[in-house]
Amino acid sequence: MLRSARRLAVLLGALLGLASVVPSALAGPTAPDDPVFQQGLQWGLERIGAPQVWATGTGDGVTIAVIDSGVDLAHEDLADKVVAQTSCVGADGDAARCQGSAQDDNGHGSHVAGIALASTGNGRGIAGVAPDADLMAVRVLTNQCDAGGCTASGTAADVVAGIRWAADHGADVINLSLGGGAIQGAVGCGFCDAVEYAWSKGAIPVIAAGNDSVLPSGFGDEPAVIVTATTRDDQRASYSNASSGLLRNARWPIAAPGGEPESAPSDCATGGTPQGVLSAYWVANGQDEYACLAGTSMAAPHVAGSLAVLLSLGRSPQGAVDQLLGTAQDLGAPGRDDVFGVGRLDLARAVGAPPVASTTTTTGLTTTTAPPTTTTAPPATVPGETTTAPTVQIPVPSESAAPFTSGPAASVPADDPPTWLVWLAVGALLASGTATSATAWHLTTRDPQ
Repeated sequence: MLRSARRLAVLLGALLGLASVVPSALAGPTAPDDPVFQQGLQWGLERIGAPQVWATGTGDGVTIAVIDSGVDLAHEDLADKVVAQTSCVGADGDAARCQGSAQDDNGHGSHVAGIALASTGNGRGIAGVAPDADLMAVRVLTNQCDAGGCTASGTAADVVAGIRWAADHGADVINLSLGGGAIQGAVGCGFCDAVEYAWSKGAIPVIAAGNDSVLPSGFGDEPAVIVTATTRDDQRASYSNASSGLLRNARWPIAAPGGEPESAPSDCATGGTPQGVLSAYWVANGQDEYACLAGTSMAAPHVAGSLAVLLSLGRSPQGAVDQLLGTAQDLGAPGRDDVFGVGRLDLARAVGAPPVASTTTTTGLTTTTAPPTTTTAPPATVPGETTTAPTVQIPVPSESAAPFTSGPAASVPADDPPTWLVWLAVGALLASGTATSATAWHLTTRDPQ
């Protein structure tokens, strides 16, 4: 119902001769006034050409489901984006058992959501790839801490329930930054079935490739966009060198900005040059937090937001995927390869180019692909999933880690925006062999003296 109403709104706009619906915050030649964006700290947005398309498409009327550790429901860059939320923790594969709050207790989900669709033009924090898309927050992971740090953990069955719940409640794009190959290996073909189900319901699954890709039996040509990570200079990210198997077999493989861990807190600060991706974050007892993380987890929401932009311009799910793949910037070996897939995401080219013919490339073969025509939905409960399903873990920076000593606040030119970002490190964890290899830096604000 939600998706149908929004699709109708897009069609009515076209019939009335409206090329696009541009919110006042993004209209005209003035760039959004979000401080992080204005300071040039969001290199990922620049790399994919997102600011160039905001006068044409912003994701308006499209819903992105972030299936993760939840989101910070009170965050200044996320609170007004949430149109639906639930928790599938303990659902054991049954979407009907998803209920309750999607409040983040880890930070990972908030970071992912901020990249895809943070409020833009609100004079606060960051900008998002699809600034007018709606957010569906689906919590499937909970924060678990021990002497080694904190991780967002959950069961395979709960992830499957989350995918099905999102598809049933009108999600247009489903972002799964859950460890790539690790999550797929844990979920097995219950995950395959859930991805197929989501696509049959009109939602585009977007999955982080991860750094240790182990394909489950039967997974490889599922209708999902698989995303690996690039650095700010368009090189392969250091942690994504084991994604070749997944990229080789995936139907729709692509690369997007994921960055590298920061080596110093000043990199992710006013006047710095972040190597990771700066986005919203959640910290216990904090408010309106931001952090730099790096990983395929960060690459995936760049793609999810880009697909939302294309859908808002009237593309079908298959048409949006084809357009994104067909306009990617070729990197590495000519053509599709095992390092970058079809190439690095280029949203500006995708929006500006003529529609790409509906084809899909699989293992070197190009074949015509039609949108799914399934009319009978698979059962909501996935057979074989039990409460003893494997645990999925996403190492993320711990808010309880010993803080670094913060230096003096960055100097502020008198003619710059009224609110300025200064840095304070709250914790660091370099995680190897996982989807998120990250160092986090907390950003706060202060009024000029």
